[in-house]
Amino acid sequence: MANIDDLVTVQKNGVVAINDLTASLNSFRALYESFVGNRTAVGITDDSLIYTGAGRLVNVAVTAGTAGGTVHDAASVADATSANTIFVLPTTTGLTQVNMPFFDGLVINPGASVTVAVTYSES
Repeated sequence: MANIDDLVTVQKNGVVAINDLTASLNSFRALYESFVGNRTAVGITDDSLIYTGAGRLVNVAVTAGTAGGTVHDAASVADATSANTIFVLPTTTGLTQVNMPFFDGLVINPGASVTVAVTYSES
């Protein structure tokens, strides 16, 4: 028959195992979200600063229009130039997986009459 010390040890080991599992799952979730995106911006029709700082552009959806446009790694709309273009918007509607990191910020410059939605993750 087990004494009280054995039962307390078993309980303690169970708590430690559950805490370790929780920490592992939280780490996995953070990594998973960085690749599938944890933020969205929809209905973008004008040059827009979506996010300042580092992250990952996951998906781009052109929901209307065929004029294309660009996505930039820039900290402001004014800083968006051809030198920091990370993605060129397609000239057809649809969803495109991009999976591209950005470091300064995320700026969307849709073409005339183009509506864009993006999924991204923050670092």
